[in-house]
Amino acid sequence: MIRMARAMTEEEIQESSEFWAAVPWTTRRYFVMEADLIPEMYLNPDNNMFFAVGTEPEEPLDGRIVETPIDTYQADYLRNPRMGFNVYVPVGSIAKGEELVTTGGDGKTVQCAICHGHDLMGLAVIPGIAGRSPSYLMRQLYDFKQGTRKGVAAQLMQPTIANLTLDDMTNIVAYLASIDPSAPAPGDSQ
Repeated sequence: MIRMARAMTEEEIQESSEFWAAVPWTTRRYFVMEADLIPEMYLNPDNNMFFAVGTEPEEPLDGRIVETPIDTYQADYLRNPRMGFNVYVPVGSIAKGEELVTTGGDGKTVQCAICHGHDLMGLAVIPGIAGRSPSYLMRQLYDFKQGTRKGVAAQLMQPTIANLTLDDMTNIVAYLASIDPSAPAPGDSQ
């Protein structure tokens, strides 16, 4: 992928960016489950994906979020881009995240819908966040929090995340990943 990207012209990069930005995000890929214990996991060093070693819950989740492909063969060997993922999140994190996302958590942050749209699917140049990978979302929030993101969007996010703890961010991304992007937003006509 890196070799392909390096070989692209600026025009090709722009065309590709516009194409992918226009593709609607309407397919649910993440199936979120709250758990204290999860199946034993193996982190594949070749692709940084977690794979379940067994089926019985025996490994403590310990406040983490773990994404694992529903079908190891489809994800690891065939690299099927339509492959879904099971997401294990701490018990109670979805409700806590919903509170922070929808109300701002009594002034701890602001409602995400203000910038990301009432359905959290994005507004203009502000990206959608509903139904996205919790690992991806956590990396973005963490980078905003640490100040490693420096663009205009980073400046907008700085006051939003200033008072959030790592647990708060974990709860937020657990809730956001649990949203079905194909479902109508609250208040939308069906």
